[in-house]
Amino acid sequence: MQALFDLAHQTGKVVYFDKGAYIVTSTINVPNDLKVTGELLSIIMATGPYFGDEFNPKVVWKIGNPGETGTVEISDLMFETRGPCPGAIIIEWNIKAAGPALAGMWDAHWRIGGTAGTDLQQDKCLKTPATPIAGNNPVLTQCLGAFLLLHVTPQADGYFENTWGWVADHELDLDDRQQIYIFNKAGFLIESAEGPVWLYGTAAEHSVMYDYQFVNAKNVFMGHIQHETAYFQGNPNALVPFTPQASWHDPDFSDCTKANCARTWAVRFVNSSSIFMYGGGLYNFFENWNTQACLGTESCQERMVDFRNSTDIYLWALSTKGSQFMVSYEGTSVVPYSVNRANFCETVALFELASEQ
Repeated sequence: MQALFDLAHQTGKVVYFDKGAYIVTSTINVPNDLKVTGELLSIIMATGPYFGDEFNPKVVWKIGNPGETGTVEISDLMFETRGPCPGAIIIEWNIKAAGPALAGMWDAHWRIGGTAGTDLQQDKCLKTPATPIAGNNPVLTQCLGAFLLLHVTPQADGYFENTWGWVADHELDLDDRQQIYIFNKAGFLIESAEGPVWLYGTAAEHSVMYDYQFVNAKNVFMGHIQHETAYFQGNPNALVPFTPQASWHDPDFSDCTKANCARTWAVRFVNSSSIFMYGGGLYNFFENWNTQACLGTESCQERMVDFRNSTDIYLWALSTKGSQFMVSYEGTSVVPYSVNRANFCETVALFELASEQ
């Protein structure tokens, strides 16, 4: 694969992956000024011990190098893992676009577990809500996904349209299609210091710690995003099985005082500004796989969106489900669901965190 990319870069050719699965066992460097596409969502599949250490994570596809400016177009691909890869950063996005929307991904997705060939299916990872998920329970080692789906680094920007980061909550290929455990640490980490970053029609679902996190980020647009909290949480919570690392700005949930607090954050803003969201559906339907335990009282988790030392952030058409509070501001739960009931969800027209009115 590396030789293919290098040749395409040298000759100005488009990289085309025929339908199939392509195994990656170490970092692949994707040069700038390259177009990569697949046939019916060709699969790029990370596997092996190189991606096995959450405390020494490794990149699967490295898009450009920090500080580089150019063009990259990625489309019609599916990114997966085969077996546990708790140290895999599936895509590290380093490139800064040479012009508007000249570096981006279209119709490319992450799908972690639940399908043939992933070795992360219901034969090993079947849900067991009556069993405590702790200690030596085998799912905590056998059913690990990746470390991070997407990392946009500080010098980079990018355009992402119709991209879905799905951590499997159920089987797709084996008979009965049962619900399953897949423990994927985190979804999208955006650290673009200048932007712009465009997230147009994106979703990130079922990671353990968070699905969207913006750290020291600026000039970001989100047009219709979706999140779902991991269905199994409550047994265990968001501190299992991964360890929060300050170097990765992970939430440590140290301010939690309620049992339903340590859950997947839908969106976190940390030291960030000038971010605009137009439409967000952020959902939690379960407590330990059980909808009846919490959905009627909107108590599946305590809070959905987290603000830490951030300003000039505007969330239009924010909808949540299953969360007692829609927002947490500097550790304090605000915007209660009870006064923002709509139809199925709780909705506010605008949540504005502005430096000036």
